[in-house]
Amino acid sequence: MDQTEQGLLCLNVLLLGRPQAGKSATGNTLLGSYEFQSRLSPGAVTRECRLCWKTFPGFLRRQGVETTLRLRVLDTPAYPNCLLSSERVKQDVATAAEKVFPEGVHAVVLVTRADVPFCQDDCQLVHLAEELLGPAWRSHTLLVLSHSDSVSRAGVRSEEYLGLASGAFQALLESVDHRYHFVDNSAAWPQTEGRPLLEKLLRISSQSKYSRLQIKPGRVNDLSKRQQERLTHNEPIHLL
Repeated sequence: MDQTEQGLLCLNVLLLGRPQAGKSATGNTLLGSYEFQSRLSPGAVTRECRLCWKTFPGFLRRQGVETTLRLRVLDTPAYPNCLLSSERVKQDVATAAEKVFPEGVHAVVLVTRADVPFCQDDCQLVHLAEELLGPAWRSHTLLVLSHSDSVSRAGVRSEEYLGLASGAFQALLESVDHRYHFVDNSAAWPQTEGRPLLEKLLRISSQSKYSRLQIKPGRVNDLSKRQQERLTHNEPIHLL
């Protein structure tokens, strides 16, 4: 985490999620305002990367000093995406992350739905994170389960819900050291959802000693080269 001046901390957050997972809504929860487009849709809503930021004066104290948090959140296209090829999404996310976070990513928020079973799309999302950031992404990641109001209405406790989840979900949860957070995307900020989520991300960054993730070396160039080769040979880029 960067301290560009006394009493200021910067937190760079990368959002990843499959279509209709509540990824953009979770970004809005973090920011405490409706910056990212989020709505019910039969397909993915977010089609391009977008950076939003917000400053929270006096959000925390460090070494007895009142500290301002400068939060920067990068929203990304859903993956896999029925409107964009997998290579296009990977290229866009890699290029945007390198551009807006040249110093690196402090925390990854991997968003999945609490009201539907963990599925192959979620597994593909995990592969995307690994491909872009390398194995170290797991130590910087918070697993967010959106639409938690459905779980509450069913009368199921969060611990019980996690115990009933699939083996693939359990493996993912274990790989990120059981760091998770249930989010009711319809709740107001900051009284219920926003601050606890931010505090968990800050804790993750602190536990990783404020190290930052970089896009894997050559990732952007490799994607650009492969995309260019397809165009040169008139090969179609198949949609998922």
